Amino acid sequence: MSRCRATQSVIIACAVPIDESKFYRPFPVRKEMLDTVNSVAWFLADAFWMLQLREPAYAFIAPTIATGLVLLYIDRRASIFFINLAILSWILMNTLWMSSDFERMPALMSGARGAFFAGLACIAAAAASSTNLRDTFSHFKRFRVLKG
Repeated sequence: MSRCRATQSVIIACAVPIDESKFYRPFPVRKEMLDTVNSVAWFLADAFWMLQLREPAYAFIAPTIATGLVLLYIDRRASIFFINLAILSWILMNTLWMSSDFERMPALMSGARGAFFAGLACIAAAAASSTNLRDTFSHFKRFRVLKG
């Protein structure tokens, strides 16, 4: 059995090209860029929430959700789909929690709790469908370095 390490487009140790179309759907913006935009927007939404700046917090939730949905669409692998769905559940949980706080609507916390449990279920589904747990859970890393 080969001990080649895979990245998105090349098996490093073997230098054998991988057909990316097997894993990724075409999209005009690179996955790494979307990941970075998602992380920065999410960070800013949370920071503005912490600072109790309602309008900027809500403004940054929109690109966080949008990029999260695109990331969900791009990767075809079942285990990564479930990880991305768990991350989207986390975003939804944060959004509902933030809205509950800003709008003084405690009922939204029930939705946030539901998103939390949905996220846990997605993590379990990712683990169950994964052929490589290390690769699957590496998608929780944030602020990936963009490659030239």
